[in-house]
Amino acid sequence: MIWDLEAIQKANWVQTLDYFEELGSTNDHALATADDNRQHPRLILCNQQKSGRGRGSNRWTVTPGALTFSLVIEPLEMGIARERWPTLSVAVGGAICEAISALLPSCDVRLKWPNDVYAEGRKLGGILVEVPAVNPPRLVIGVGLNVRNTVRAAPAELQSRMVAMSDLTDECPSRSLVLERVLAQLSHHFSQLAVDPVALAQSWRARCFLTGRTVTLDDGVRTLTGACQGIDDDGALRIYTEFGPQRCLAGTIRSYE
Repeated sequence: MIWDLEAIQKANWVQTLDYFEELGSTNDHALATADDNRQHPRLILCNQQKSGRGRGSNRWTVTPGALTFSLVIEPLEMGIARERWPTLSVAVGGAICEAISALLPSCDVRLKWPNDVYAEGRKLGGILVEVPAVNPPRLVIGVGLNVRNTVRAAPAELQSRMVAMSDLTDECPSRSLVLERVLAQLSHHFSQLAVDPVALAQSWRARCFLTGRTVTLDDGVRTLTGACQGIDDDGALRIYTEFGPQRCLAGTIRSYE
């Protein structure tokens, strides 16, 4: 059995589980059904995603063996105040880093602000948080992780930028186990985000991939280049530029070195 669906739901905090053998995008399905009146959090899981999305116009290319899922949560019911919602991308990324690190203890797993997970300097996965127009307020959190979809046969350019867990270990865990561990860590991080966000921020700061690197960031209004000084408590990226320190709550990293 590829997925132990009963174990996934029983072992974790999700209240409703929707499984699909194939789906265009778990986030698209989550948004289209965001007014579902069943209990939340709700997990949408698919064996094969065909049309994954990233931030903006980015597409998430998914090959067999990847782990793709979305969570629909009611943040206010979980005690997560509205002012903490902008930090969810880094909070989720930090949780995934913790889960993957436990499964790949010899690998360097990092959070690349604002929404990517890197392992050994290459992209392992991504996060997409979206806000559907429903009441009560809900958030859709999409996650894509390269687990058993090796990039060893991919073009050299792709291999230099992407990696799968199966490329990093000869004993790659199943997608089902990775999902269980990620969900468990997310539950812990969401609880911390509600009661002790400063302590949680310290954990994602320790995982920041960009700290100490020279980065160029575009936030749609300005382009900044400077030395990354890490992630603030509110999820903002700190960059020291020629004009002094700058804080960026959103944006796209165009380059880093």
